[in-house]
Amino acid sequence: MRLEGADLYHLEGLKELAKQDRKKALKMACQEFEAVFLYQLLKEMKDTVPEAGLFPKSFAREMYEDLYYQEIAREVARRGTGLGEMLYRQLAKHYGGQK
Repeated sequence: MRLEGADLYHLEGLKELAKQDRKKALKMACQEFEAVFLYQLLKEMKDTVPEAGLFPKSFAREMYEDLYYQEIAREVARRGTGLGEMLYRQLAKHYGGQK
């Protein structure tokens, strides 16, 4: 089962997975948290860079950049920075093994 995006369908899929395999669902939730954290970090870092003026600022450009940073964050989180794994280890002590 592949879950993507932070929407209601994703949440429902994660709930269904948790009924079958809590550890896997917890791992995926931690990875998604890591991706959201990295996305926010990338967005804030981008805001510190001054505009060059080569390409005009537009809604389409902002949308493209947001989607680009979301995908970068997901890919980095998939490979792991250690944050998701550390969060998983802490939460698994309390929630990972229960049914």
